[in-house]
Amino acid sequence: MSTTPPDDVAAMFDLAPLPESTPSADEAAAALAAAEAAEAALAAEIEATMASGGVAEDAPDSRTDHRVPVSWPARMRLPDGSILDLHVRNVSHGGVGLTSDAHIPAYTVVEFEMGAPPLEGSGTATPITGTIKTTYTVVQGAKVLCGGTWQAPPAGMDLVKTWIRRLRD
Repeated sequence: MSTTPPDDVAAMFDLAPLPESTPSADEAAAALAAAEAAEAALAAEIEATMASGGVAEDAPDSRTDHRVPVSWPARMRLPDGSILDLHVRNVSHGGVGLTSDAHIPAYTVVEFEMGAPPLEGSGTATPITGTIKTTYTVVQGAKVLCGGTWQAPPAGMDLVKTWIRRLRD
C-alpha cells in the first residue's frame, strides 16, 4: 500500500505546502499571540462600528421568514453535555436570535428549548423543544449574540406561528 506524499495532497486541495520544519515553541507561541491580537482588534473594530451606528439598519439579510422580537427564556445542550441558559430576542418560523453571557459555538447542531408564554397572558410558559443549528455568534459588549435555524415538533411550531401572527398584527 502506498501513501500520497504530503505535498501532493496539499496540491489536490489547493493547500500551501507543509513547512520544511516544525516551528519552535517560541515561534508557535508568537504566532498564536499574533492571531489572538488580530482577532481581538477585529472584534473591537466591529463592536466600535456597531456602537457608532456605522452599520446599515436595512442591510440585506439572508433570512426568508419574518422575525418578531420576543423576550423568552431558552437553553441549549452543548456538545460536551453542559446546559447553557439563553435569552430569545427574536424568532421566526425557521430561525431564532439569542443572547447569552457565555460563548455559544457557531455552526453546531444542538438540542434547544425555549419557553413560549401562554397565549392568554397568565399561567406558565410552554416549553418548545427541538434542535438548533447555530449559524453565527458575535460578541457585543458583555453579551454574546447568536443566530440559528431551528426545528421543532408540529405542536411547538404551531404555538410559535401563533405568536408570530399575534406580534406582527
